[in-house]
Amino acid sequence: MGLLDDLKQQAESVQTDDAEQRRVYLANMGLIEAAMCSAMAYFYELANQLKVVKPVSPHVYRVWGVGEFTRLNMTLAAANSRNKSLEGKDLPDYIEFIVEWQGAEPLRTICSSQSAAKHLKEQLWQYGCKLEEKVQAAADGKFIRAAITIAPVVPTRFRFDAVYETGKIRLNIRNLANLGEDQHVLSPAQCTPALCEELAKAMLGKPHQLAELLR
Repeated sequence: MGLLDDLKQQAESVQTDDAEQRRVYLANMGLIEAAMCSAMAYFYELANQLKVVKPVSPHVYRVWGVGEFTRLNMTLAAANSRNKSLEGKDLPDYIEFIVEWQGAEPLRTICSSQSAAKHLKEQLWQYGCKLEEKVQAAADGKFIRAAITIAPVVPTRFRFDAVYETGKIRLNIRNLANLGEDQHVLSPAQCTPALCEELAKAMLGKPHQLAELLR
């Protein structure tokens, strides 16, 4: 085989591979769109029902070395989404389901270490909690202590991000049964109303099989 024939064969192989990759990409795009839309429909209806029922959270949200929030009342339930333009279509970019739980009293603590105060603040901010800090300093500006007041509000959030390039959906779960975040990468087949149902059950303290679905 001559050089030109060899190059022609390589070019045809590359074109075939590119065509197959695009076919898979477009197929995955459709699967992700359908999965995201079904999840949004579930959470939209869930938010409407929770606004009427107004449940109390069964979970205990502990703040490390400070205290805990218990028996929080639901004050907000909302489902939001954003689309983006891709391949000439308006496709889901992300969907979010958010519930806010409100307690009666804030938590307060005194940090005599600047690094401890910084660590506590960063952890709380990461999980969407709100706080106020009052720093006491010496005349020379040296840190003495920080008084931190943590608002009695805990946001629970499920966020689904469409990753069309890989054909996956990224799920972030925040403050489900305690203060913390979990990340999961799902196939479109895993992102179903059944999964949304198990997330809702776990949030409301009902028996669930969430761990099995997220394996």
